Amino acid sequence: MSKLLYVDDMLGKDISRIDRLKKTLGKSFAMKDIGAAKRILGIGISRDRREKKIYLSQEQYIRKVLQRFQMENPKVVSIALATHFKLSPSNEVEKTNMSRVPYASAVGSLMYAMVCTRPDIAHVVGIVSCFSSNPGREHWNVVKWILRYLHGTFDMKLCFGGDKPTLMGYSHSDMAGDIDSRKSTSGYLIKFVGGTVAWQSRL
Repeated sequence: MSKLLYVDDMLGKDISRIDRLKKTLGKSFAMKDIGAAKRILGIGISRDRREKKIYLSQEQYIRKVLQRFQMENPKVVSIALATHFKLSPSNEVEKTNMSRVPYASAVGSLMYAMVCTRPDIAHVVGIVSCFSSNPGREHWNVVKWILRYLHGTFDMKLCFGGDKPTLMGYSHSDMAGDIDSRKSTSGYLIKFVGGTVAWQSRL
């Protein structure tokens, strides 16, 4: 997707080169030129041509998610996961009490934001998704905590451009952070041209 978004930026203001490229692509693909993309699959696209930067965000999507789960005006938190949460598998009583809570739907909504534009919630969404089949009240509290965090950061964007074409990678592990299985959660983040292009968090 990023390659298509960068076509105009790479070619700059040379309209003839842009037109030639579009005609060449049109010979191989069914195309219709509707101008610069502004939204794709719920992801907003904005540009700062002077600074040669492009931004991707899911502000509208996140607002809709907050509204769907009645979290339009929560108390905002500054981190995606607090240290006081200790999550373990729920018991049968908790499973029954949680049967009417839209836990799986909320986690699925968070996962879409995480996959598209929000690497900052990858770790915590990975944690809560592990309990989708047997959530307890504390797991739901963490999901609501993430929603509170998103409420305070819904306008956060991925930014590409305005930097040297340098590829950088980061990785980390919590070293047996799962209190039940003693397994570790590891993660990585890859940046190119100043923007995050790939990320993952996995137990």
